[in-house]
Formats: sequence, structure tokens, C-alpha cells
Amino acid sequence: MEKRTLLEIAYDGTDFAGWQVQPDKKTIQGEIERILSELYVNQPIRIHGSGRTDSGVHASRQTATFTPPDHPAIPPENLRTALNNSLPDAIRIRSARIAGSDFHARYSAVGKAYTYVINRGERLPFRDRYSWHLPQCVDTKSMRETAELLTGEHNFSSFVTKSSKIDDPVRRLFAIDIQESDDLLLLTFVGSGFLYKMVRGLTGALAVVGSGSKNSAEIADILESRRSSDNVPPAPARGLFLMKVFYSADDSGNFDFDVAKLGTECSLGFFAGGKQYANENAC
Repeated sequence: MEKRTLLEIAYDGTDFAGWQVQPDKKTIQGEIERILSELYVNQPIRIHGSGRTDSGVHASRQTATFTPPDHPAIPPENLRTALNNSLPDAIRIRSARIAGSDFHARYSAVGKAYTYVINRGERLPFRDRYSWHLPQCVDTKSMRETAELLTGEHNFSSFVTKSSKIDDPVRRLFAIDIQESDDLLLLTFVGSGFLYKMVRGLTGALAVVGSGSKNSAEIADILESRRSSDNVPPAPARGLFLMKVFYSADDSGNFDFDVAKLGTECSLGFFAGGKQYANENAC
């Protein structure tokens, strides 16, 4: 019976043109496929991610599956080590394991979590690389009120780019968690799925509320309008992290995890001393 390999991947997306392979561009998928092909004696390997991340977006636990050739046979832990020995430092394989033949990184997923980082304090090189500097975003009470309005099942057409082609714009947001960690504001979104640039659009909406230029009622009107032209500008890519992909949940969206912990991991992993990947268990 055919077996697939499931990879869990962390990456700094700053210097990449996103996840998906593109002609003449450096991408996360392209780099991993290139090394896999070398490890499997130049046999072509195609990996399938849980979804695409845009240029400049990062990941703590992106997932991808592929079907390995019969020969050479590489045990998962050996594969993980070999990949990490050859991949750029900005891409790390956190784990590799065998999955069933019917498992697919994208189609088997039942939910995802993203964290967006806003820096309200001093601008520092490593903070600027992984966060949006927005010192005026201080009204977290109003942001939480707005987050409650956005939580649930809605048509999120207003929070994507005008050029997005959407077959079904309805998505279910299970939670929007907002944490304060010193100067950092950590916005974690958990949902059944997300439209293209939807998290950045929602973050932009919450940010203008936190900065006082719009209120909750105005964001509610934007949501109801279902017109992307009504939305505020999306947040920049550099502060966004794909935190986790979920493959099991009950009907209520309970993924058996602590949503607040995701934001904490992101803070610890990238802003404690500015060291990337210092803790294998952190973001």
C-alpha cells in the first residue's frame, strides 16, 4: 500500500516569493523539492502543502505531504536530518513521519491558526523583520469587541483583495485571541479555513480600531457590505505566521489546544533575544 510522508516545516519567509513554486523565483516549496530530489537520486518529487503562504509570510508549523519513491528507502528521522543539513537556514523541517495513503496535507486539514505580531514599542532590526510597527495601536478593549463581531461564520468577501477569485467566500472563525506581551500585540486567528490575504485584511481592520481611526460599528458595516473595496488596507506580510494546521476537531471547533499559547510561542520564538529557531518547541 502506498504511504505518504508528512513534513512539519518552520520557515522565515522574508527572502522568499512565498510557498508555491514559481518560475525563476525562490520559494519554500521549490527549495524543499530541490533537496528531496537530490536525496532520492534525482527523481522528481512534488510536495503538497496545507496551503499557500504569500511572499514574506512565515510559518511555525506548515505541513506538506509527498509520496516517496520505493528506492532509496529513507527512514523519516534520517530524512529530516538530511533535509536540514542541506536546506537554507531559513527553512527547518521540524518533523517527518509516515502518513496513510489517503492522508493529504491540504484536503485532510480541518482548521488552521495564524498569529499576527504588532510591535508598539521600539523599532529594532529583528522586530522589524517579523512584526508591524504600529505604536498607536493601543485600544485593545475596542479591538476585542470588534473581534467578537468577526468571530463565527460569515461571508468574508470584504477582507480579501479585489483581484481574488472566490468560489465560496464563507468561512468560520472559531476564535480571535488578542494578547499583550510587553510592547507586542499578538493577534491569533483560528478558523476552518482562510481566504487569500484574509488574515491580513482582518488584522488591518482590527488595527484601525486599535488606533482609533474606525470603530466596531464601522467594521461591522464593512463585513456586511461584502465588498473588498470597502475594506481598510491589509496588514503587511512580515508580521504574519502560520502557526498550526489541525487534522482533527469536534463540531464546535475545539482543537484541544490553548489558543493563547500559540501567541506566546510566537513571542518567545522570535523576540526573546532576537534569535531565530533558538527553541525547537517555539515558533
